[in-house]
Amino acid sequence: MKTDLKEINSYTRQLDVTVEWDSIENEYQEEFNKARLKYNIPGFRKGKVPEKIVKKNLGQAIEANFAENSLNDYYRKALKELEITPINQATINNLNFQEGLDLSFTAQFEVEPDIQLPKYQKKIKVRAIRYMAENEDIEKALSQYQEQNANIKTIETGAESGHFIRGDFQILEADGQPKKGSKLENQYIRLGFGLFKDDKEKVFLGAKEGDEVNVSIPGKEREVAYKVKVHRVEEQVLPELDDELAKTINENANNLDDLKLIIKEQIQASLDKDHQDAVRKEIINHFVLNVKLDAPESMINRYLDHIKEDLENRKQPFKEDELKENYKSQAEWNIKWYLLKDKLLSIEGMNMTDVELDGKISEMISANKENEKQIKSFYRQADNRKRLFDEMLNDKLFEKLTEYASIKVVEQSTNELRKQQANK
Repeated sequence: MKTDLKEINSYTRQLDVTVEWDSIENEYQEEFNKARLKYNIPGFRKGKVPEKIVKKNLGQAIEANFAENSLNDYYRKALKELEITPINQATINNLNFQEGLDLSFTAQFEVEPDIQLPKYQKKIKVRAIRYMAENEDIEKALSQYQEQNANIKTIETGAESGHFIRGDFQILEADGQPKKGSKLENQYIRLGFGLFKDDKEKVFLGAKEGDEVNVSIPGKEREVAYKVKVHRVEEQVLPELDDELAKTINENANNLDDLKLIIKEQIQASLDKDHQDAVRKEIINHFVLNVKLDAPESMINRYLDHIKEDLENRKQPFKEDELKENYKSQAEWNIKWYLLKDKLLSIEGMNMTDVELDGKISEMISANKENEKQIKSFYRQADNRKRLFDEMLNDKLFEKLTEYASIKVVEQSTNELRKQQANK
């Protein structure tokens, strides 16, 4: 067997394979004899048709069948001989074979591109903002806890701003008639919040159980008219924010000051996780933007197929051409990092042992003893165990890359973050 490997681009290879007739003559003869034994025409017993007639009537079909069956075998042998691992199914062209002549074909396929990493130790520069929790964050969290522990009081004197209304929302046609099959039953709204502010709130003020209210609400393209049948008007009665409520909210809090401290620590932990993610993203950008690397087309297509499948499962409409246009750059970025990450793991000699994996699972059980059986059952499943393995290996890699990085941390209050969000 002769092979000739050509590099089309950084990830595409063309493999020309030629198998000499001498090495496949016996295989072909076996194929021919099998076909001859099954062949039957008038005037001859089955399997006794003269070879010349079989070749005349079936020769081309036998040759084509032999070529199709043989190329997979010799393609695999060629890959093994050249120590190449394709990442997609090859496209086969120029398949040629006739009895007495060589078998030849061309296979084109993709491989993971060769990656040449520059020296990155102590050369990764990162700038990331670390947001610091403020009193306003704590006050917002306390307000949410108050709402979660509130009592509901039915109002009979008429709705006011801040009250809740439960009712049926019937969409109306342009002529004011109910639109068939478009009633939203038992909906819950709060006056003065979300869509129901200003003029949209005013029409509900004073409404009582049994009243009907007409309101227009902004839709995707235009305002939608509704007739609302009010079933109930309710007021949220908030509990006093005191030591007793604090103990109810968190068993580790002895008083309100303890609860505020716990809340601040929780908020800061969440902000620090966001900061860590931002640092990691900057590290990823350092490699993706500074290493010359092309994402293989087959990997991009598989990535887009996964997005398409996800959108279909969520019953979210999309257009094929727009999907590719909107997600292709994301696909390329993620695939480049996937390939770079594998290379970095190899260079750093990183792996994850079963001891480390089982240790992590034991930590989870220690922190959630009441769920021990569920945790053990969950991680007995191979997919879940593999996912944890990947997460831990990923963390280990970033710990090492962070050691190599020069990180400039810019601390800002969450008040700055709120201002930025308000200006968007």
